[in-house]
Amino acid sequence: MPNLQGDPPPTNVAFANHIEKTSFDNDMEKLSDGPDTKLEYPQAQQQRASPEAERAVVRKLDWRVPPLLGALYLLSFLDRSNIGNARIAGMEDDLELTGNRYEWLLTIFYISYILFEPQVIMWKIVPAHIWAAVIVFAWGFLATIQAAVHNWQGEMAIRFLLGATEAGFGPGCPYLLSFFYLRHEVGLRIGIFLSAAPLANSFAGALAYGITSGHSKLANWRLLFLVEGLPSILFASVAFFFLPDSPDKARFLNEEERTIARARAVRQVGKTEKRVGGVSWKDVGAALVSEA
Repeated sequence: MPNLQGDPPPTNVAFANHIEKTSFDNDMEKLSDGPDTKLEYPQAQQQRASPEAERAVVRKLDWRVPPLLGALYLLSFLDRSNIGNARIAGMEDDLELTGNRYEWLLTIFYISYILFEPQVIMWKIVPAHIWAAVIVFAWGFLATIQAAVHNWQGEMAIRFLLGATEAGFGPGCPYLLSFFYLRHEVGLRIGIFLSAAPLANSFAGALAYGITSGHSKLANWRLLFLVEGLPSILFASVAFFFLPDSPDKARFLNEEERTIARARAVRQVGKTEKRVGGVSWKDVGAALVSEA
């Protein structure tokens, strides 16, 4: 006998489990009626969280994910661009940067950056917090040991490796942001992330002046590389412990909020289980040879 009072609506947590349990059975039942039967989404799949609940989840994400990625991107720009301030602080004389040697130090960074940019695929193979921590530590270490070089050749080698490591971070961040935001939302967050670059340039000169204006026993340009490289090494641990791999792994969200964030992702791209953990090289090849 039907319940005249009506069953209570499912909670957000039960909603996600109900989708997974019923969608396959409903589709198979409809297919048994004939090959021309048109499948419809189950009623549970059509339900959504309230707009207020979604906005609350997005606000939580906005306060944690883009600011952390932006801070790391800011550090990367400080580490790649402080060579100009180091040159003014005495590096040009100590390393004998005559002729076009300084220009080559700038160019070699972007040569390796372009060559190693395909490592962006690692964001799909390795969990985000692990890959980000490794790559941030790597460029922070390289930026710091610039303080120990004694010739142009050594600085060229470090700048090449610095470009290779930084290429593994910035280009992959939009992919990570797409885990948390819908298509019409992610553009603004990518803009906030990229705004860290001009922000770094806005105070890099003043920061370099403050670091190199003293009279330490260490050459001022070496001190500059040390002081601006060490924060990246320290922030590697911040990335490891606080950067979420996906909404399911976001510790700052409770279970109900994770369910809402997961439902948003499913609504946009379908099943999300295979977004991290491996690469279909067949799909990669198809993307390379397909016509625009």
